[in-house]
Amino acid sequence: MTVRTRFAPSPTGELHLGNARIAVLNWLYARHCGGQFILRIEDTDVDRNLPGSEAEIMETLRRLGIDWDEGPDSGGDRGPYRQSERTALYHEYAEQLLGAGKAFRCYCSTEELEAKKEAAIARGDRPVYDGRCRHLSPDGEQRFRKQGIAPAIRFVVPADQAIVNDVVRGTITFDSGEFGDFVILKSDGNPTYNFAVVVDDTSMAISHVIRGVGHLANTPRQVMIYHALDVEPPTFVHVPHVLGPDGSALSKRHGARSLRDYLDGGYHPDALVNYLSLLSWSSPSGDEVLPPERLIAEIDLARLGASDVRLDPGKLEWLSGEYIRRMSLEELAERLAEHLGSASYPDLEDHRVRIAAAVQERITTFASASRLLPQFYPPDPMSWTPQALEALKAPSVSRTLQAVAEALEAIEDWTGEAAVNAVRAAGKQAGTKGRELFMPVRAAVTGSTEGPELVDIFEIQGRETSLRVIREAQASADA
Repeated sequence: MTVRTRFAPSPTGELHLGNARIAVLNWLYARHCGGQFILRIEDTDVDRNLPGSEAEIMETLRRLGIDWDEGPDSGGDRGPYRQSERTALYHEYAEQLLGAGKAFRCYCSTEELEAKKEAAIARGDRPVYDGRCRHLSPDGEQRFRKQGIAPAIRFVVPADQAIVNDVVRGTITFDSGEFGDFVILKSDGNPTYNFAVVVDDTSMAISHVIRGVGHLANTPRQVMIYHALDVEPPTFVHVPHVLGPDGSALSKRHGARSLRDYLDGGYHPDALVNYLSLLSWSSPSGDEVLPPERLIAEIDLARLGASDVRLDPGKLEWLSGEYIRRMSLEELAERLAEHLGSASYPDLEDHRVRIAAAVQERITTFASASRLLPQFYPPDPMSWTPQALEALKAPSVSRTLQAVAEALEAIEDWTGEAAVNAVRAAGKQAGTKGRELFMPVRAAVTGSTEGPELVDIFEIQGRETSLRVIREAQASADA
């Protein structure tokens, strides 16, 4: 069997962590099996569709490194890949069910149905369709047509039980009496979700439906339709909910922001794919840092958990930092330039690889480098931190900085290493060492008391700038 999975978002907004996780799992499993991953856009809910959302979803997936074999932009043999372009197919399948006596036309008005629903609830009964139109005679249907009533099409729910076999949750049995004969094609000609998804997955030969557990309630209706069409249902895989860190429903305050926000915020894309996969699955090795090639090699549906999982923003940030530390310096320098822009360090382009080396162990996202970059520039005394100002107020600071400046001036071949060695030598001459020596020097050249190594600061700032800011700091200490 060829494995074919799909991700079928609605173009109603941006991808967030919850539905991106579904895309990741489907993509990983298709790649693991050497199958196909299909992108399908479920855009029949016109009122909720947002302009540009489809393009945004595809762009975000590409930024994650997720590609697809068939889709709205790439085509394929089983398209179209937007539901809005598949209406004729839904009508064809509905006619097939009508012809087999497994569906019927329903002429009940919305008002009639709502009144019956309220009456059933008032009696304490289950509010399901009462089957009024199931056995209409041809003459009865003709009378409704003459009145200009456009019918919906309802599915004939069989009397036997609906059985769902799920990889994560095992075999689940549903009482078909819970559903009543449900609508598959609305009176306006549009399909309902449960019908459209069965037609789409059938015609696209989807072998595995991997989706959130919120869809489990829809599955028995879908299974009934598959059987009515004499089609073997796909393998169902319903993964658990992602909750907020406190165990409540995931919301924006927890981090249910769009995936684009995470990418724009400088999280490493492979870290996001890694983390999203770990929300449902774990490697038998126990490793948590799993690049895409390992995820593809090791993904196993049998290891998917059934319990709801909690979002852990700290772990996601940690993973991003781990991936950043595994990058080559050239690649990291390029990514930093992409995220921060040349305006962030326009005079330091020749030192970008050196800057990447200086910050690599200190950042967890590409964007977080922005707090370190200013320390490679000569500081403006007005921007010195309170801690830096305090370090420059010590009684011995002026004498120390004087000795440091003289030692730096004497360097013949300027390098960061030579500058740091000169500072140590100056400290011995001035009778200063440790924090009393290096903290005022750091404050002078960076305006802060923490940050990248001084060897990198000196290397990038160079002799002229380093000497100037140390002299300025000395003058400030004397004032």
